[in-house]
Amino acid sequence: MHPELAAFLTTHHHVVTSQEASALGFNREVLRRLVQRRVLTRVARGAYVQTSVLLGHHHLADRHLLRARALLRRHPDGWAASHTTAALLWRLPVLNDGLERVHLCHASAKGSTRRHESYTVHTFPGAEHVHADADPRRVDVATAVVGMGLVAPMRSCVVAADAALHRQLVTGAQLDAALVRHAHVPGVGVARSAIRSADASSESPGETLLRLILADLGLTAIPQYRIVHDGRVLARVDFYLPEIGVVLEFDGKVKYDGLDGAAALAAEKRREDQIRALGYGVGRVAWSDLEHSSAVDAIVRQAARGARPTLIASGRPA
Repeated sequence: MHPELAAFLTTHHHVVTSQEASALGFNREVLRRLVQRRVLTRVARGAYVQTSVLLGHHHLADRHLLRARALLRRHPDGWAASHTTAALLWRLPVLNDGLERVHLCHASAKGSTRRHESYTVHTFPGAEHVHADADPRRVDVATAVVGMGLVAPMRSCVVAADAALHRQLVTGAQLDAALVRHAHVPGVGVARSAIRSADASSESPGETLLRLILADLGLTAIPQYRIVHDGRVLARVDFYLPEIGVVLEFDGKVKYDGLDGAAALAAEKRREDQIRALGYGVGRVAWSDLEHSSAVDAIVRQAARGARPTLIASGRPA
């Protein structure tokens, strides 16, 4: 790679536009050859990213953001990140569904929605909802989250909404106001359902997805439930299913490697034994179980067989 171009890419988020390349002395023919040699990848007309960096990103979210930066650099004053793209820039968790398409919006009151091959430019959401000083420019958190409900699966929107509420990046009132602004936008029904399902107590995407599965299974689940014994909190569990006396823990955040991991595993086993001694059935759900609701259903049924409701009611250990 040309030293001048390499230096520019390193200091500019591995993105270059045709206008920037021209200022460095590289015309469109040179850019075309660099694309052929897989030095650069063309994201859209006049927008390029460094191919090695793009392919080096193993997560779709990182590739998505690299492509988004290229598009935004092509129109630094005219566009802002929106919908799923803005949610990623706010560091909200986003599921892989729908990350192939970048979502932007006009940064001023001109232009209509335009859908291109790999990205969409939406209408202007209003100056008060665009963070013009952010790098890159993006819509506010509430607008981004509700926007996700318009373009992504409902569960992805709930995951982002839970995280935004839990981190206090947004309030329920702000999300409701964003829904009102989008009242006549196609697909707002999905966004509305997602916001109604959001819960600030969720501490991880896995917990959010598990909660949604439990609701689909028709099970009442109390999140972040405190098990109290002898006047003290014995444990705080991810979910308690009061109708069947089952405690569910999501295991996606726990690692048991090495000596520290072995100690953590032993402590977790003692904690689980104490919970069982009080009559609760205990089930553990891993990331792989979230792929099929039937797997979660089987875990719940197995745990329910070990529950002793009368012992739970008595509050006395076995």
